[in-house]
Amino acid sequence: MNNVSLTGLITGPNLFSYIGTLSLQDHNDIADCHNIATLSADLGHNRYTDSSGWFEEYVRTLNFLGWSLYGDSILTRTQHIESGSVADFLVQSAEAMRDSRQANAMIDTLDTLKTNSPAMLSFDQETREGESFQIIPARYDAQNNLNIAVYKFELSVDIKKHHFLFWNWERRSATIVQQRAFLRLDRNELDRKRALIKKKLNEQLMRRFNLRRIAS
Repeated sequence: MNNVSLTGLITGPNLFSYIGTLSLQDHNDIADCHNIATLSADLGHNRYTDSSGWFEEYVRTLNFLGWSLYGDSILTRTQHIESGSVADFLVQSAEAMRDSRQANAMIDTLDTLKTNSPAMLSFDQETREGESFQIIPARYDAQNNLNIAVYKFELSVDIKKHHFLFWNWERRSATIVQQRAFLRLDRNELDRKRALIKKKLNEQLMRRFNLRRIAS
């Protein structure tokens, strides 16, 4: 696999956006850990009727697998989409972050997703067309630690749309509730859990779609 062209990943209700180039090991570890976290949260909570409980279990499972939570807190806030698409909202939110690369990475990931029909169809189905989905930027810090921000979104609209990320909503017609958590990977702890991870993945594995830059 040529990891240089990878912009992100879709698995279940999760869309990952890579800021820079991740190693193939970290790319696979991200997919494996979030596969298990999603399935664990689904066992204990309904994604759509118990969003807070689901997200807390999701983060708790990641923490068990070696992802430490910054500040030991999960934040919640409500946003309104004034106009435009969810994709526009995601890019604008990324532009407000301190890391200037995050917006460009999000644009690359979304542009790649537009051209990947199987990935887009899976994301629509897994999220009930945006009712509950997660956007997860991933990057390395100066010490080469792998960091992620997990943004859990709930999109409330009157009419559901296919390719909901790119649909242009009219003014005040869509509301987003956002929860977020920031985590860093402890690779030593993850290595101690690899046998368990392999066992869990052998029991059930979600589909995965690698997102790659379009050759110019």
